[in-house]
Amino acid sequence: MKKVVALTIVFVFLSLTSYSQSLKKFKLIDEDSGTVIPFANIIFNDSPHKGTATDIDGVFFVNSDIKQITISYVSYETKILRIANIKSEIITLKQAVSELDEVVIDRENPAHRIIRLAVATKERNNPENLNSFTYKSYDKVYVDINEDQLESDSLKAVDSIFKDSYFFITETIAKHKYLKPKFSEDSVIARRTSGFKNPNFAVLANSFQPFSFYDEHISLFETNYLNPISKGSTNKYKFRLKDEYVKGQDTVFVISFEPRANRNFEGLEGLLYINSNQYAVESVNASTYNSGKIDFMIQQKYKFIDNDHWFPEQLNFVIILGEGFGSFKYVGKSYLSEINLNTPLEKKDFPLVSLTLPDGVEGRYSQYWDQYRKDTLDVKERRTYVLMDSIGEELKLDKFLKWAPSLAKWRIPLKYVDLDLKHLIRYNKYEGTRLGLGLYTNDDIFKHVSIGGYGAYGFKDHTWKYGGEVLVNVPGEKDISVSLKYKNDLRETGTYSGNTTDNPFVQRNWIASQMDALESFSIHTEMKLWRNINWNLGFNTADVTPLYDYQFMTNGLPMTNYTNSEINVGIGYHVNEQLVRTFGITTRLPSDAPVFNLIYSRGLKGTFDSDFNYNKLRFTLDHSFITKGLGKTTYRLDLGYIDSALPYGLLFTGEGTLDKKIPFVVKNYFQTVTPYEFLSDRYANLFITHNFGRLFNNKGQFQPDVLLYNNLGIGSLDHTAYHQNIEFKTKEELFLETGLELQNIIKIPYLNIGYLGIGVGAFYRYGYHNLDKSSDNFTFKYSMGFTFK
Repeated sequence: MKKVVALTIVFVFLSLTSYSQSLKKFKLIDEDSGTVIPFANIIFNDSPHKGTATDIDGVFFVNSDIKQITISYVSYETKILRIANIKSEIITLKQAVSELDEVVIDRENPAHRIIRLAVATKERNNPENLNSFTYKSYDKVYVDINEDQLESDSLKAVDSIFKDSYFFITETIAKHKYLKPKFSEDSVIARRTSGFKNPNFAVLANSFQPFSFYDEHISLFETNYLNPISKGSTNKYKFRLKDEYVKGQDTVFVISFEPRANRNFEGLEGLLYINSNQYAVESVNASTYNSGKIDFMIQQKYKFIDNDHWFPEQLNFVIILGEGFGSFKYVGKSYLSEINLNTPLEKKDFPLVSLTLPDGVEGRYSQYWDQYRKDTLDVKERRTYVLMDSIGEELKLDKFLKWAPSLAKWRIPLKYVDLDLKHLIRYNKYEGTRLGLGLYTNDDIFKHVSIGGYGAYGFKDHTWKYGGEVLVNVPGEKDISVSLKYKNDLRETGTYSGNTTDNPFVQRNWIASQMDALESFSIHTEMKLWRNINWNLGFNTADVTPLYDYQFMTNGLPMTNYTNSEINVGIGYHVNEQLVRTFGITTRLPSDAPVFNLIYSRGLKGTFDSDFNYNKLRFTLDHSFITKGLGKTTYRLDLGYIDSALPYGLLFTGEGTLDKKIPFVVKNYFQTVTPYEFLSDRYANLFITHNFGRLFNNKGQFQPDVLLYNNLGIGSLDHTAYHQNIEFKTKEELFLETGLELQNIIKIPYLNIGYLGIGVGAFYRYGYHNLDKSSDNFTFKYSMGFTFK
């Protein structure tokens, strides 16, 4: 029996070896540029029903029965070759002399019929509409100098150092699983990265682009490009049927596409290969059109699985970032294998974090590499590992990976302690410039426990502030943390859901001028309660001293200073939430899906001499959506409610951002309202922003993004007479304002990779709360941002 098994194994091995030797591998490249030519049509032995196509890497195979091949590709000269006469693995193709497209008169453009059929069947062909699937992928990403932009001597000198290698290369093997509608997991099996011995991160090439070419908009670098396969696209894109050829029993239609003249959308250009079998995308080669200092190209190749469904088998991307000095090319290749459709999966099979890097992940010497690589590493790729590994060893690059968790919390890791950048320098109108120092222990002392504190001095109020904290992080996917804090500091008056006091770069914090001094103790815990749901619970007690002229009347007696103790419970729900864990940090991927947040606070009178009982609720809903041809709408619904009379500093105020000395547009705030103009114990605000993008002008140097704002709010306040010596308004009647912003009117080049944009906005308040003097209802503001175009 053992001999039979052994002979069987030998026979299978010899058969496979013989078969592989009977196949000849060729690679098709451009004769002038040397770039590979993907998806070219290859006809065998002059038979239109027998043939193949080059893959994304320009590679194709022929067996010993093939004596002659005919190679054709759009805009290239057709070449006929005898296999016996081919002396090299590399085959070149020469670009044809440009010819004018055929003018179609009095009949329908034949490409339009095919595109409409592809649009009609795209829901069926979209792999993400399958109930479930699993596959494995081999991903490779490398970074290289963009040689087309070599101009300066310094860049050429750098290129000479890396002449035979890349700047960076990383490989990953991962298992993937998906369950409709949006459950997914990418579990890394093996990874290796040049310059690092034990990287605690993984880069998946197929995460840089949509998994399939069927969404209405193709999102690249957070820019939404209209898909040429979308309803009504024949009115937006110019399509041309460039070629068609028979493949087995099917026909493949090669269609070029590009945005029509005077376009008003972000578009793509390239080639679509539509197979008559279900009119599905067999392959696509698409590039961003007129995208400024960033060019993005995606290539996708599909195969027909189980005689049922088209599914991706290769996903590539090329990103060219910047121009001139500092221009680099980022290239990614992803090869899918072991594809299984409609596999039995349940929600419980998926962890909370979609990208996982389990313990014991195989490294660079794993046996997996040869099994999953489509081809062996070439000389340049092998040299990159050798060169960058030597540099990584010399510079001890692995130690820099330890910085990532600290930097994510705005800290710089030092020996034993982290330097907290948030406390170094701040500005607000009450303290003026505020300088400080914060130090917190890191893993060099305690693993998962940080002890630290800060001190700061305001140069306008001439007062020291300080605080301390003990933070405990519990390992595990629940991301449980517990913090114990003491503060002797300032807090801006009012409780408003938009407040982001921890971020020194938010312009709203710069105009804060009305402060309470407080000495507080708090304990707070956060955790991932269930999928899509975050939960937090805390207790806080504080002695509060208003730093403005104010008295609160209670039981007929005036009160200035007070003590407040409260317990807080918060729940956040993220629709379509996707979490990834890299560098030891769990982060949430950007999403336009709705986000709900609810915070409930209960005042505890008598607890640590607290003066008030109350119930307080704050609720926000954030959501964005795209309207094809019109742009993107973002809105926030903001609600607040308090059931008892409380001092000014505990009520709702601070939703205004009008300050003529610091006139910046701040999202989700009223632009024509002064910071503390209105006071409420219940309110409802709605902030709506519609970004038309470059809808009205997408050519030339003047390409501002056009944003339309419509903000409204209503509120009320009981017991207004309780608040003495301070001015405020209430908004029992609806408050309305509208504004128009032109972003990136002035563009300042930045590092040859993009522009720092400066824009302007004009806002007008109207309705019941308009001001007596008409000109006072207008507000003009600036905005700042970054753009690649």
